[in-house]
Amino acid sequence: MTLLNVRLGADDTRRVSALRRAGVHLSNLVREAIRAEYERSQLAKRAVHHAAEIMQEIYAECRDPPSLRPRSYDVHDRAAAKRAIMRKLRGKRR
Repeated sequence: MTLLNVRLGADDTRRVSALRRAGVHLSNLVREAIRAEYERSQLAKRAVHHAAEIMQEIYAECRDPPSLRPRSYDVHDRAAAKRAIMRKLRGKRR
């Protein structure tokens, strides 16, 4: 088992003392906090992956109509789309 040392400020040290007096096992508290944070991080990673899958489904379901001319840029390339939008906006101001 790995031992973990944590530096605490004065406020946290007082809180730790109060928790110990109340009978709280700090090692259990730390383990629970680590597990909860790990689960939150894993859910966040899955949500990002899930969002990409959702976007792929949207792109597949909402294809451009055949009568639409092909774009001169890849709409999935953020930088290329930004340049195309900026060109279009500059053209409208004239």
